[in-house]
Amino acid sequence: MTLNKKQIPNFLKHELDFFVDQCNFTPREKEFLYLSNNEETLESIAEKLDYSVSTVNRISKNVKNKIMKVL
Repeated sequence: MTLNKKQIPNFLKHELDFFVDQCNFTPREKEFLYLSNNEETLESIAEKLDYSVSTVNRISKNVKNKIMKVL
């Protein structure tokens, strides 16, 4: 599986559980991961979490980097 720079792919429940267990996500990152797995856009995630889009972009980058380290 390859991750592109723009999105995090949808994962199955057991894959999400694996990443949450292995990646040492912050609470913000976990929340982002679950929302992005539901095919939410970064803008809608930012709105739901009451964060700026740039903050959500940073969280997204951190999540992708952590996932790549365990793959």
